[in-house]
Amino acid sequence: MLEGYRIIETGQVIAGTGGGMILADMGAEVIKVEAPVGDLGRNPNIAGLGPISSIFLTFNRGKKSVVLDLKQPEGKEVFLDLTARADALIANFRPGTLDRLGLGFQALKERNPGIILVDSSGYGEGGPWRDHTAFDLVLQGVSGHMSITGEPGRPPARHGVPTADITTALYCALACMGGLLGRARGGGAAHLEVPMFDVQLAMLGYVSTMYLNNGDLPGPPGSAHEYMVPYQAFATKTIYIVLSPREERFWKKMCEVMGIPELADDPRYKTNDLRSKNRAGLLPRLEGILRARPGEEWLELFAKAGVPSAPVNPLDRALENDQVRARNLIRSYEFPGLGKVRLVGNPILNRSAGGNPDPRPAPLLGEHTGAVLRDVLGYPEDRIASLLASGAAQAPCVASTVKA
Repeated sequence: MLEGYRIIETGQVIAGTGGGMILADMGAEVIKVEAPVGDLGRNPNIAGLGPISSIFLTFNRGKKSVVLDLKQPEGKEVFLDLTARADALIANFRPGTLDRLGLGFQALKERNPGIILVDSSGYGEGGPWRDHTAFDLVLQGVSGHMSITGEPGRPPARHGVPTADITTALYCALACMGGLLGRARGGGAAHLEVPMFDVQLAMLGYVSTMYLNNGDLPGPPGSAHEYMVPYQAFATKTIYIVLSPREERFWKKMCEVMGIPELADDPRYKTNDLRSKNRAGLLPRLEGILRARPGEEWLELFAKAGVPSAPVNPLDRALENDQVRARNLIRSYEFPGLGKVRLVGNPILNRSAGGNPDPRPAPLLGEHTGAVLRDVLGYPEDRIASLLASGAAQAPCVASTVKA
């Protein structure tokens, strides 16, 4: 879908790399510019698979790696040449870093009047928190997300996955595509800012709207819902299941399946508003009934009645089932030293093209430096050799890269 677009990425770990992964999955050429030490997300001590982190293997699939030392004038010049031949740059530096390096929006725009710069940092250029350090956990805490996650009366809990990082990456990809679409319709260059903190406030959704307009200040609800009852996980004799009869017709069917049809029209529970007000009397009764039978039996009965329900799956059951296999959601690629790397593929299915191909591998550090300098930038072999010798650019093997 994005074949023909060239994106330069300077991001690290997840928030700065996930957006490029999405664009690469959709066919864009994504050139990842790494410092000589490499993306911090390569660190095998965190979620490691052999010599490299699964973080890097996941969020950098399909990209090319070019190593440049942006502290050297020659490295900066190569970087500017790259952006001059690109459609967009996704940057993930502290505020002001690009300008200090002489690589800010104005400098990029002088080389490329149509460049789209997507600039992501913790808190953005404006505001008193501008220079604060930002990591996923920090953002989950300061944005209020941890205050509404977990069980009542228990310590704050973070989300099970790094949602601050991942949602920021999603917004970076969206910003990049929005900028490219705007340019295609005559909008020219654009500098788009995507701070992690701003994204997390946006991800609060209607919860923030209810506070801003109604003063509602929720606490951690566990698996339950602030405004819908029942809408949560329940223990059964064998497993936990979730029930979400959010419409009255589902509520009535659920009561019938559970053998308590009279509860559906009980004056205390007839509507969701009433059930919310009287949840303290309702939920223990439902819990007692559900605990009496195996969850597998309940799920079969609810499915036949059309009641929205599901098991609370551990990860193995979530990833290994007939639905996953039918949709070919688990993909793979070969990585040196590891062999086959299996991972969840692109969820945007291109049905008109007959489906999605397997992702291309994540790159070795500097794997494509020589090829990009030669084929994209058109540098002669002597200049490539000089850049590699000075350390302004680096490749896994100087000789083989220059000749490749």
